[in-house]
Amino acid sequence: MKYKAIAFDIDGTLYPNWRMYLRSLPFALTHISLIKAFARVRKELRSIRPITNFLLLQAEMVGNEMGISAGEARRLIDTHLYREWELVLKKVPLYPGVLELLTNLRDSGYRLAVASDFPVERKLEILGLSDMWDFSLSTEDTNYLKPNPEPFLEISANLGIPPQDILYVGNSLHYDVLGAKSVGMHAAHLTRHRDSQSPADFSFQHYQQLSQFLLSPEKRG
Repeated sequence: MKYKAIAFDIDGTLYPNWRMYLRSLPFALTHISLIKAFARVRKELRSIRPITNFLLLQAEMVGNEMGISAGEARRLIDTHLYREWELVLKKVPLYPGVLELLTNLRDSGYRLAVASDFPVERKLEILGLSDMWDFSLSTEDTNYLKPNPEPFLEISANLGIPPQDILYVGNSLHYDVLGAKSVGMHAAHLTRHRDSQSPADFSFQHYQQLSQFLLSPEKRG
């Protein structure tokens, strides 16, 4: 096999983001101030180094944005963004072919990992994918969000497989593809608009294409 492990982003990669956004409209309208503050802080956090306590810093920054205490900001984030919002996923289907591909990859001997910039355990349970992985990661646990190198290196360390033997699959060119490539991983980009200048090793629109890329006899030989 060309790769020993395949790692996946979750949001927008295993399911369509547009469906999540559509189902989230009532939630978003109810919590618009929190969501806007959280989005601004998240963008800034991706470029801050060093970070020794990600969740505390995030709460402090969201609190400053909203004019509330860090403790209250942490409560709002945990309650609304980390618990209520992910329940929307119960109404969002996986991309066609995802479950079949994951099953076939495992049966073919690949190690599988999954990562998200949000908590992953209950999200995977809602999606029906809890038992598919050798390793799952919330990048927050590394104190750094993608495209920082720490989440990708954590995947490599926990799988016990060098980055150059891992293919990372994601829908974001900046966060997923460039982040993975920065540590020496290979990258597959889920995108509707393939860029000839993209650093991705493989670009695809449908999971059938990724399945053929990974599981066709000539690729496995």
